[in-house]
Amino acid sequence: MPTLHAYTDGSGFYAKANLNGRVVTFQLTSTATQRLSSAGLADGSRLPGKLLLALIQSGDAFTGAGTAADDPNQVALPFGEGDLDVDGLLPRCEETGGHIDLHLVVLDDGLGGGRKRARLLALEPRHVLRKQTTLSVPMAALSWRALEQLVASGKVPADAKVVVTLRRWFDHQLASAWDELAKLRAARQEGLAFDRADELPLG
Repeated sequence: MPTLHAYTDGSGFYAKANLNGRVVTFQLTSTATQRLSSAGLADGSRLPGKLLLALIQSGDAFTGAGTAADDPNQVALPFGEGDLDVDGLLPRCEETGGHIDLHLVVLDDGLGGGRKRARLLALEPRHVLRKQTTLSVPMAALSWRALEQLVASGKVPADAKVVVTLRRWFDHQLASAWDELAKLRAARQEGLAFDRADELPLG
């Protein structure tokens, strides 16, 4: 299960999770930090995978270039194999299969006539195809509404495979993970309650 960590300067949280056998650091927005703190989570707390996916979906958790940790000591952290990619939901780069630093990229096919291709790509493929790129939108900046506006405006081809992939991603109601967390924490608190009838009177 992913874990939550506090920055040493007290400025907020970040999360670590296992993706394809690599420990990946997710930066969290101030909104995510506030919600997690309000939910009672703190430094070292386990973060349900579905909740981290919900944060990624809303743009409140994101990765950037170089956030995958290659330190062998970090890889030894107690994460399960493929821990975060719950039910294969997390979108992947169409070239590398990776999950890190993804962008929706629109490419000019170079054949004239203004034909476009849209793909979901990580950093390395984007670099290779940069001269053909006409639009590049980070996953963290995308939402269902933003995607539909890009399609309606003609900036992203409606028949692109990536449109189907992203609609599937945004269609999953991952926000329910917050309710599940609240119920789980409430159940734990009830389980820790003491029977005050057995307390000795303070004299």
